[in-house]
Amino acid sequence: MATDKKNQTLSTYASDVHALVLHGIQAIHRQVEQLKDVSHRDAKSAVVSFEGILRKQEMELQERIKVLGGSMTKPVKDVMAAVTGVAAGLVNAVRSSETTKSIRDDYTFLSQLAIAWLMLHTTATSLGDAETAGLAERGYADTTRMIMHIDRIMPKIIVEELREDKSLQPLDAEAQTRSMVKKAWEQQAPLGV
Repeated sequence: MATDKKNQTLSTYASDVHALVLHGIQAIHRQVEQLKDVSHRDAKSAVVSFEGILRKQEMELQERIKVLGGSMTKPVKDVMAAVTGVAAGLVNAVRSSETTKSIRDDYTFLSQLAIAWLMLHTTATSLGDAETAGLAERGYADTTRMIMHIDRIMPKIIVEELREDKSLQPLDAEAQTRSMVKKAWEQQAPLGV
């Protein structure tokens, strides 16, 4: 009986991550299509990579949820993912030339996905499920790599986008911004809360 409750709990957390991943695949796939004709190569290659990573995560989650005896997603989660995915697609359609805002939206999504992976890992570890914990650890690592990749490419994309407006004449701020990001991520001190 305790195993059933444990698997149900793990399946619920894994299903939450699965629903997020499905939402991300839908939104990022639309971005892959929308960014085909833009000049920002870094953005194009990033979203193609993101979609591939998310598809792999989705397949691994499906397999794990089946082993745990759960369903892939609950109907309410499917509806929410579809609604938010469509909304994200509409926003992107309105600002198709603003690549930076699309990538910013990916960063927001990936941050939410990272915390979902962290929650799944903590739950699985607490309940003694090494396989689910391992899946969550890989998912968290892949997701944080995508977040850090955006940190690396975003300054260049912003400067490229600003240069498209000939009246702005922006300075090259890539190196300075990357230095700021690196410094911030290297801080290990607790917040003091």
